[in-house]
Parts: sequence; C-alpha cells; structure tokens
Amino acid sequence: MTNSETESSPGRGVSNPRVRRGWSRSSPRPFGARPAHRTPDPLGVSLAVVGAGPAGLAAALTAADLGVRVVLLDSGAQAGGQFYRQPAGALKARRPQALHHAWGTWEKLRDRLAVHVEAGRITHLADRHVWFVEREFWGADRFGVHALLGPAQTQSETVTADAVLLATGGYEKVLPFPGWTLPGVVTAGGAQAMLKGGLVLPGRTAVVAGTGPLLMPVAAGLAAAGAEVAAYVESTHPADFVRHTATLAANPAKIAEAVHYAAQLLRHKVPVTVRHTVVAAHGTDRVEAVTVAALDPDGRVRPGTERRIACDTLAVGHGMLAHTDLAETLGCAIDATGDPFVVTDAEQRTDVDGVWAAGEATGIGGAVLALAEGEIAGGSIAARLGGVEPRPADWAAAARTRTRLRRFFAAVDTAYAPPAHWVEQVTDDTVVCRCEEVTAAEVREAVGELGASDLRTVKLLTRAGMGWCQGRVCASGVAGVAGCSVGSAKRPFARPVPLGVLANDPDR
Repeated sequence: MTNSETESSPGRGVSNPRVRRGWSRSSPRPFGARPAHRTPDPLGVSLAVVGAGPAGLAAALTAADLGVRVVLLDSGAQAGGQFYRQPAGALKARRPQALHHAWGTWEKLRDRLAVHVEAGRITHLADRHVWFVEREFWGADRFGVHALLGPAQTQSETVTADAVLLATGGYEKVLPFPGWTLPGVVTAGGAQAMLKGGLVLPGRTAVVAGTGPLLMPVAAGLAAAGAEVAAYVESTHPADFVRHTATLAANPAKIAEAVHYAAQLLRHKVPVTVRHTVVAAHGTDRVEAVTVAALDPDGRVRPGTERRIACDTLAVGHGMLAHTDLAETLGCAIDATGDPFVVTDAEQRTDVDGVWAAGEATGIGGAVLALAEGEIAGGSIAARLGGVEPRPADWAAAARTRTRLRRFFAAVDTAYAPPAHWVEQVTDDTVVCRCEEVTAAEVREAVGELGASDLRTVKLLTRAGMGWCQGRVCASGVAGVAGCSVGSAKRPFARPVPLGVLANDPDR
C-alpha cells in the first residue's frame, strides 16, 4: 500500500515528542546489506521516492522543482496512492471526482507530475512493488531499491539513488471477532477502495462499524453510490471529544469536513449509533447479519443490549497502522511504544543518513498532513543533495500545518481508540490468524499453559503470523488476545518475494 485512505508529521521540533535527539548519523549498515557489484543505474537519479501517494508526490515534486532528478516507484498502476485512488481507465468513469474529497488538490498534483515527467526530471515507475531497500557500496555510497514488477511479481529490478524518501503509507488495523472471516466482511478502507478503484459496491445492504475517522466517509460514500447503509456503528461517543475542544477548534477545515459527511449521512437517512460495537457476524456462505451491542464507559459490552441487523456486507475498521518494514530493514529508529511509526526530525530525516520518511509511515495523519511532510522532506533532500544547508523558512507554512495537524490527530487518536475490552468478545473458536487458521484458544493456551509472554514466542508456539501476510493483518489481534504488545516486527522483506527472484540475484 501507499498512503492510507484517510484524509487526514508536525514539525519534529523541540515541542514534538516524536523527535529523537542526539543521533549519531554514522550510517549503520542495515540488516541484509552487502556490497553490491553493479554498474550505476542508467536513470542516473539522485532521489528514489517509494510511494506515489500524497507524501511521495509532494516530496518528488518539491525536489524536482529544485533541480533534483527523481525516480518515483509505486505499486499502483497510476499515481495517487490510496487516498487519490483512480478507477481503471477501461472503466471510463465519467465523474470520478464524485468519489473523492479534495479533487482539486489531486488535479494540481497530477498536472505538476505530468510536467516533470515530460521534462525528464521525474521518472514514474508504476506497478513496482518495493520489497527491500539497502545501502549499496560500489564507489559512491548509494542506495539500492529493489522492486517486483507488475501484477505477476515474478521478476525484480533495482534502482540506485543517492537518497531515499520512504512514503510507504499505512494500512488498516484489524481486530478479530466471531464471524470476521466470513465472505462479505471487509475492511472499511477495502470497501472504499472497491468503490473508488473498481466503481463497484461490496454489497447491497451494508453495516459500517468500528471506530476512527475513516468510517464516516466510507458510510457516506456507500450511501451516495446506492447501497443501503443499514447502520453506522461507532464505538466512541461525541463526549469523548469534549476535552479536546481547543485542539479541534484550531482545525476548522477538518470540522467542516466532518459536518459535510454527517450531512450526507442525514440526507441518505443512515441510522447512526454511537458507543456501540459489533459483537459477531453471522452467516453460512457469506455474512447475513451482524449483532451489535452497547458499550459502557469502560468499553465493555452491556449485557442485554444486543440486537441483530440484517446485511450482506460489513465494512469494519479500527484505525490505521504505519508501514515501517522498509525503514526497519534500513535500521531506521522506530517508535514502538504504541502503534509503531518511523521516527523523524524537523526535516523529515530518519536517523540513517540519506533516508527521509514522510506521510503515514511517520504516524497516521492523512493526506493534508502527508502533503506538508512531503514538501518539507523534498526541500530538505534538495538542499542536502545540493550541498547547502536547508532553509526552514522555505517550508515554514508546511511546518505550521504539520504541527497543527499532528496535534489534531493526536487528539483524534485518543478519542477514537478501540474499546478497551474488545478482546472479551473474542470466543475461543474465533480464528485470529487467518493465514495459519490459529484460534484464540490456541493463543490463550500458549500464554496460560506454555508461558508465552511476548508476540514472538506466541508465534513460535502457534504459527500465528507465519503465513502470507507475515502478521501484518493479525498481529494486533493476536497481541490483544495474548495480552502483550505488538512491538516492532523486524521483517527482512517488506512483502513476500518469490524464491526465484532471490535465486537469480547474484548479490544474494
């Protein structure tokens, strides 16, 4: 994935707790790195940007404006990432803007990108699935960006560059509950991606449930596209935002956006229920109904409040997580005290020399924040590659936006936390790791009887997280059932890689 579906980091300055100070920029050799015997990349690029969502586009365009030669790699067939996801050209969408917020911003980014591509300042490589980034050691000190090609992903190519910007985006947090593996149960972002990218509805009658700012635009979008949204179920309550009033009021554009979506829900007569949660999904061949229940102030289900809602689709979400795999393999600092994210400074630099990060990878905050971070990173990279000190005044406005929105989303994250006791609704026979079909009972046995106290040990004892997704989908759920933290995954590769690709690489 690239940038997340949310429309949604501040200056990593003195007041920012995410700034790590006193770094030694000694360029430690990352896990898996080795001398690469290659000729220079024929593209002759100075900057490789991984991810063509809002952050990656902003960084690439800013750097190109300042004379840097850029290669932009992205897994999508078109630029835009998840937030600006476009329908396939063959669908001949007449009004794709109807599915998007801030379409005008996208048009400006798209047009600027076209100009730079035409001029040869940016090379846009679509359908490139980056699986590894490493420091190369031939002559000048550069980076090798390895990417699988196209839908088949059976071949790999490498781009080398003097600097790397990681704009790898985010993905949805998935928490298990009875019935969550039924066909027709999709993530909220998945439902939105189907609508934006495929112009299709996930079903005729949908329930949108969970928590987080993504749910409202998803419910509104499905209703506007013709689905019957039988219920919009949010686990938080408006009162949870009261203590953040000052922070919220400092961001009137975000408030106006929420009001806009609320008006759409009202216009389409979508029933809205707050401080409720999905207890279970029911069905045989696919989901046929869901049971929801009220929550008490402590986040526990109130007995006797359960009710059943008929539907053929459940779009559920519990927040977002940052993609940190590439940063971790490079040795970048990761803050894993909560949901992990890449640590950066006021210029969006990581603690690995030559590597910058921006957007959701540095903490979930959405498109506007990602654009600001990308602009700052692009300016900083151009200054460093040009051999001059960057001038913070050049991105002062972006830095103010970054600071304001990071504070805003810190407040939003606090209010939109999943129910504290969600794991109490996970029955023993609930599958918590879909790839390996590991149940909650097996995880609880690993903890209670075999003494597992961390996610790695649970994985070794149960195989939870050893499947195709390598724990990206199930880690939060397994950790919740096990009663331990997720921590840093430290996966060697950012995505599954065919053995044939590794076998054909002479450097491996």
